[in-house]
Amino acid sequence: MLDTEEIWLLGKPICRGIAIGTPLFFQQAAEAVQVQEYAIPEAQVEQEVERYYTALEKAKQEVIALQKRLQKEKMFDAAAILDAHLAMMEDPLLTTYIEEQIRDVKKNAEFLFDAAISACQKRFSTIEDPFFRERFKDIRDISSRISDHLKNRVRSSLSDIPQNSIIFTDDLTAFDSAEAKSDAVAAFVTTEGGPTSHAAIVARAKGIPYVSNISFDKIAAKESQLIVDGRTGHIILNPAPKTLAKYTELKEQLQLHMQKVAHRGTLAAETFDGYGIQLSANIEMLEGVELLHRYGGHGIGLLRSETFFLSRGAFPSEEEQFRLYQHLVQQMKGLKTVIRAFDVGGDKYAHLISQPGKESNPFLGCRAIRFLLREREIFKTQLRAILRASTFGTVWLMFPMISSLSELQEAKQVLQEAKRELREAQLPFTDPLPVGCMIEVPSAALIADLLAKECNFLSIGTNDLVQYALAVDRSNSWISSLYSPFHPSVVRLIKLVAAEGEHNGVSVSICGEIAADPRFTPLLLGLGIQELSVAPRFLPVIKNAIRNTSIVSAYKLAEQVLKMRSTSEIEEFLTQEYRKNVPEDYFYNFS
Repeated sequence: MLDTEEIWLLGKPICRGIAIGTPLFFQQAAEAVQVQEYAIPEAQVEQEVERYYTALEKAKQEVIALQKRLQKEKMFDAAAILDAHLAMMEDPLLTTYIEEQIRDVKKNAEFLFDAAISACQKRFSTIEDPFFRERFKDIRDISSRISDHLKNRVRSSLSDIPQNSIIFTDDLTAFDSAEAKSDAVAAFVTTEGGPTSHAAIVARAKGIPYVSNISFDKIAAKESQLIVDGRTGHIILNPAPKTLAKYTELKEQLQLHMQKVAHRGTLAAETFDGYGIQLSANIEMLEGVELLHRYGGHGIGLLRSETFFLSRGAFPSEEEQFRLYQHLVQQMKGLKTVIRAFDVGGDKYAHLISQPGKESNPFLGCRAIRFLLREREIFKTQLRAILRASTFGTVWLMFPMISSLSELQEAKQVLQEAKRELREAQLPFTDPLPVGCMIEVPSAALIADLLAKECNFLSIGTNDLVQYALAVDRSNSWISSLYSPFHPSVVRLIKLVAAEGEHNGVSVSICGEIAADPRFTPLLLGLGIQELSVAPRFLPVIKNAIRNTSIVSAYKLAEQVLKMRSTSEIEEFLTQEYRKNVPEDYFYNFS
């Protein structure tokens, strides 16, 4: 094989965008070495404790300094991620436990610290829960920083690297991606890492293309230039002049289009024949509210309440929740806020759930509404906090993963209990409070008519609906190719729910990932969906897609799709139609 032959590698796209640059192989920390173990004389124990806390404080100040820089640059989502790092640095494992070990064992701090982290890693390695795997990356990053200060070791950094560097590293930490400057780092390429990691969230906040699952065997540091296509997951080595010219043009066109779309962010979310759509935002962090207002969102279509407390080891108190909900609702300035009750279990924050034994299949186990109905005090505590916050704005309540009418009715009974308790305590709340439920499993979609009669609104969570309808674990890389929202069954389930909502005078929204894919926008409108809720950064993109279609053509398109028989046929059709209607959008142009 010639050194100059063009080579295409395919990985997993994490953050969209196109990058052209030179490779830089980044080593996050120095090679692991055996830490020397030695005894500390009684007279020097206090000094050793102080040395440990000094290293911990230095690491903490690094995180705080970076967080302030991100806030100054208005990268609020990225800055908020580091709150979890700071919270972990207050964990007893990294504070009182190490201090006690130094006092009891009288050994040097770095030896005892490394031993504690190694024991923690051994426990985490036996856990399959994706949440724990991702959170241990944060623990590992924090511990390596503390360890570096204890050992006076110089740490590699992405804060000062050459322009147009494409970073190659085995894995990426949230701190690494937060530290990277978007005007210097052209893209990230890793051998592992997923779209839900903190590093991925920060990379998306910065708009840095990111591709994972790439083997570095064929990539040499001497490569003069290569291309990263974060839309498709392709890495192109030794690009031919024709390929380079094509991607250079695509990159320029993509940048121009995104600037154009951003400028349209404040325009109305309506089709060109005047049909208005409610366009809301999915919120995971308070900072997302600023983007919602900037891009003219109609409200919060989904507040993922559990994400505000993900760094904790327990559920928050009623007062803690009330203060957070109150602050958020006041920030909304009268716009609607849909708060979803805690959705934990499955692959979502399962560390908060206490189980008598390990569930063989947590996706089909005690999660979401099933957990809440089992742990009623946790459920009522949250409901009381939401009810109290409702007096400060427009609040709607949504129950997660309802699978039967009896579950919905039982959840509403708990809500009535919470109201009765607030009345007895003479605490004000809004009554009646609009109540809805998530349609995330096929059984709920099939009884949408029954659920609609008990609800003020329905919201389809397509991420889980696709998973359960197709019996595909979306976190299983072996069968990930089978997970597709373009499947005819998914389209028909959406149509069924939308039709029953309309028949019963109940609004139906989509808050899953397909709502943020502009190729789906005309189809969803044509199926009868009245509201789309997306991550705040996608509001301009979806608003642009809405304004580039008509409701008449959307109905006709939906009729055609409902007659199609295969996943590939639907995907190809929707992609071609989108290219035809919005030809200047190179964000979703896969050619």
